[in-house]
Amino acid sequence: MFPVTRFRTYLTSFHTSRRVSQLTVFVTLSERSFFLCLDQSKAMDLSKYITPLLAGQYPLGGAVLVAVVAFVLLMLIAPKDSIPVINKYPNDWFLSKAHMAFITNADGLIKQGFAKFNKPFRMITLLGDRIVLPADHFEWMRRHGPHLDHQPLVSKDFFAGYPGFDGTAAISDPSKLLANVIKKKLVQNPHVSKLHNNVRKDLLAAWPEQSDDWKAVDWAKDGVSLISRMSASVFVGEELSRDETWQQVSTNYGMTVFLAARALRAWPRLLRPIVQWFLPACKSCRAEVQRAREVLHKNLAKRAAEDKEHDDSISWFGEIAGGKSYDPVAAQLGMSMAAVVTTSELLKQTIIEICAHDLVAPLREEVEAVVAEHGWSPAALTNMRLLDSVIKETQRLNSAVIVNLDRQVLSPVTLPNGQYLPKGTAISIYMSQLRNPEVYDNPDTFDAYRYVKLRAQGGKWIYASSATSTSEDHFVFGIGKPICPGRFFAIAEVKTAIATILLDYDVRLAEGYKPKLMPFGFELFADPGVQLEVKRRS
Repeated sequence: MFPVTRFRTYLTSFHTSRRVSQLTVFVTLSERSFFLCLDQSKAMDLSKYITPLLAGQYPLGGAVLVAVVAFVLLMLIAPKDSIPVINKYPNDWFLSKAHMAFITNADGLIKQGFAKFNKPFRMITLLGDRIVLPADHFEWMRRHGPHLDHQPLVSKDFFAGYPGFDGTAAISDPSKLLANVIKKKLVQNPHVSKLHNNVRKDLLAAWPEQSDDWKAVDWAKDGVSLISRMSASVFVGEELSRDETWQQVSTNYGMTVFLAARALRAWPRLLRPIVQWFLPACKSCRAEVQRAREVLHKNLAKRAAEDKEHDDSISWFGEIAGGKSYDPVAAQLGMSMAAVVTTSELLKQTIIEICAHDLVAPLREEVEAVVAEHGWSPAALTNMRLLDSVIKETQRLNSAVIVNLDRQVLSPVTLPNGQYLPKGTAISIYMSQLRNPEVYDNPDTFDAYRYVKLRAQGGKWIYASSATSTSEDHFVFGIGKPICPGRFFAIAEVKTAIATILLDYDVRLAEGYKPKLMPFGFELFADPGVQLEVKRRS
């Protein structure tokens, strides 16, 4: 559990100013309140009167006026549908208790919701209201794919269009340029040999060369750095991937955006276009984008002067765009966001599980045999069956999110129980299927060989046991058109990194250390305080 005192410290560090006053309390007013204001035509008309106050000589008076209007509208136009709310509390006018419950105990709330209501329910989140559906709605969501979309939620939740959120804009671009580059170029050649060589270089630079003693390493930091540098070697080429400024930007940008988005969500929607200019995390986003532009523009100018071909995503974007205008810097930042944060979390947690369950020896034996036969190639990664199973089992028990298949309703739909969902409703499916005893034996136990054994059963498991596959029993990577297009490259990176580590190093958890996950709302993070020790093999 994430302690409240610890969260308050975290919130103070990354969200707003350290000022504590009634006004500060006000500005954490529910996003839901202001969504309601902005979603009503009459309420929209109020903005032309409110905006001058906010921009004029009396900003405090304007803020107070906004608070009063929002409070009245919340009382008058709150949703009257029949979907129950699990974290609605008496006298929680500004939803601070609801938000804290979501942040610290989202999984517990979801379990309570299904136990109490036995049907879909509403949860108040930092992202606004979200309808949580049970896992058996997987097929319903698949059938209604044309009426649902993931991209509008990405754009809204991560502030595409705000300065500094350029990477988000590239990811949610309706032209799907970034997704097409990944599908048509990146996954066709995962550059396994290049990934391996870069991992070795980075490990030798960061970890001990001597084989005598165990050394503690900062795995929380090193895991992110490895994935960032591996990705950059393919995305922007060897020269730029070794540029110190670019390394820092590609490593930090994704997490900086996530923190800035969290900071903005704590403010009423109407005030976000103003406060984003003052929030430290948003300033950091804009600074990272500026640094990226300076470095990449120099690289692009050099390439133009050299007039030679490059096999990296800088060239791929131009090729796939086919002469249409696009922002090459935003495109690269979007690639970095998509590649680094979630993939590094998977790498970090998988190494933790390998150490916690004494899997170094059998995995190393598999890697040695496969590499001896296939070299560092896609075929080698395909034949690392046990490693594949360990990665998928890690995802099953330690998924980065507890709900998935996030969708916004594009046109009205009806749930199986007859509940009407209007356009604009945000929905997600609870991932309880990952621990369903009807699908998995001993579902709460980590079994490294689980998917090796399931693959041997044949049938659907020949495909469904792969770490890159998705099904109703394991939909970490999504389904339908919004399915993660980069999952093949992500798994290739994780496999290559782990295989390289196991061949060159012994790894273990520090004596007495017990790994734990850090929950934050719908998200689960690998322990940032993980105590990992390594020793160079002779």
